Amino acid sequence: MRFKRFFAMAATTVILLMLAVALLATPAFAAPNITLSPTSGTVGTTVTATGENFTSFAGDQLHIFFGNTEVGGSPIAVPGNGQFTLDFQVPDSAMPGTALVTVRDESGNQLARADFVVPKPSITLDKGGGVVGTTVTINGTGFRAGQTVTFTFSPYPEIDLGSVPATPVGECSYVFNIPESTGKEHKVTAADPAGNTAQTTLSVIPTIVLDPVSGAIGESVKATGTGFGYKSRFSIDFDGNQVKTDNADTNGSFNVSFKVPDMALQTYNVTISDTEGNSAVIAFTINAGEASFVFPQWGIYTLMGIGGLGLFLLGIWIGRKFAYSY
Repeated sequence: MRFKRFFAMAATTVILLMLAVALLATPAFAAPNITLSPTSGTVGTTVTATGENFTSFAGDQLHIFFGNTEVGGSPIAVPGNGQFTLDFQVPDSAMPGTALVTVRDESGNQLARADFVVPKPSITLDKGGGVVGTTVTINGTGFRAGQTVTFTFSPYPEIDLGSVPATPVGECSYVFNIPESTGKEHKVTAADPAGNTAQTTLSVIPTIVLDPVSGAIGESVKATGTGFGYKSRFSIDFDGNQVKTDNADTNGSFNVSFKVPDMALQTYNVTISDTEGNSAVIAFTINAGEASFVFPQWGIYTLMGIGGLGLFLLGIWIGRKFAYSY
């Protein structure tokens, strides 16, 4: 009896050991997985979805969704090796933010997921401002993939800067020179036909150019200014002495001339300012000519010495005598 019981226990142990070995020898299947390339882009961006470890679903029809929208080309039949690829475009329903791309079975159960970022329309400038003619680069993202992005410069009237097609992921880059315009802040706007728009600001800095930058007393100097106010009244001051006043044009520009004032031979600051608070300063050197000097009346008599003093006193006496006799 004891022998039979021992034999039964031994047999049970052997069976359990064999089951354990079999379980350990059975390979563990990796979880289904999906990867995306690229991982960000706008509406119209072409995305490649790669699925792996779907062997247990071989022959099944799997559905791929972008958010709640089933993408083009879905469903897809899973091959025997459990791997698949599918190219699809980001659907029109995509909104800025992070979207989920999911793989679902025919019952709607989620089998795998991956994140995809949809950037919102935005633009940045490589510099915040500059004088008229300065080169500026615009970098943008969040526009419709492959569509033309148009750039404008305002305020009214708007200036069309140009356009460029967005990349396959909705990015763009454009270079322009600051157009002739009034001073202070202006808006730079980017827009595509799909209605995506973005805006930022750019400051136009007043500047002046003198031709020449040195000269003689009485010489004519040409002053060219940009970036001042719309038809604003401006004045040109030569070391604090006003030498010219005039009005800028509708673009805040002007081209006037003034004469070098009668001052000592040295370098001075020439300041141009308008009624809207725009101003710019540049140096000018008076390098020729002789500044006049007016002697006061008493100085002339002093130079004449004693004789002059005598004549001065005689003049007073004659004047008084004439006054009394009259």
